Amino acid sequence: MSRRRERRFSSAHAIAIAALFFALGGGAYAAVTSLPPNSVGTKQLKNGSVTAAKLARGAGSTRLTTKQKKEIKKLAKAFAQRGPTGPQGPRGDTGAPGSTGPSDTYIGGAAVAPLGTSYSVVASTTVPSGQYLIQAKTTVVGPAENTGTSVVCTLAPDASASPEWDGTALTLPAIPSVTSFGPISLAGAQSFPDEHQVALVCKTQGGSATADNARVWAIKVGSLHGLPVPTD
Repeated sequence: MSRRRERRFSSAHAIAIAALFFALGGGAYAAVTSLPPNSVGTKQLKNGSVTAAKLARGAGSTRLTTKQKKEIKKLAKAFAQRGPTGPQGPRGDTGAPGSTGPSDTYIGGAAVAPLGTSYSVVASTTVPSGQYLIQAKTTVVGPAENTGTSVVCTLAPDASASPEWDGTALTLPAIPSVTSFGPISLAGAQSFPDEHQVALVCKTQGGSATADNARVWAIKVGSLHGLPVPTD
């Protein structure tokens, strides 16, 4: 069986390859004609010397017989076939602790929130344990035309406004024929050992007002440096 297979390759395949060299140029033809019959085999061919593109190009030559063209086309098809996909490689190592940047953002908000003389939660979000950059913003609108007011807002866990992570006061002047308004923006950084609420808490220092488009968000980070952040 082994001799018959070797003979089959030596006749059909070697003739096809030799015919290919003949088709690709006179130099190749001269080299082939100087070799004895059945002397070209796998040992005589360098790695990469016979490619699917070369075989396909040689199969179109008018110098080859129909049988030789068919044999070359078979070889070209075999060369062009893609092998099976290998197994998936192992998963890479997990990065060192603290090497990753922001991973999750938690957001809460309210379109309109009325304000009174006691602290109330205008917007809030609840976050799991971790280290966070926390921020909040709102636009405070006065009660009416020709009426001024003062508003205090704090970034804190709840309506008790304690502890305070950041805070500010805004005075809205009385403007004739206009309802006054102004922006408030707060920021802080905090590390929470367990689940925690982050809230924007506001109140007026007399009269009423409205917090419009209030937002509070907390971005979880890999690590915080320089805590605690001072507040006034």
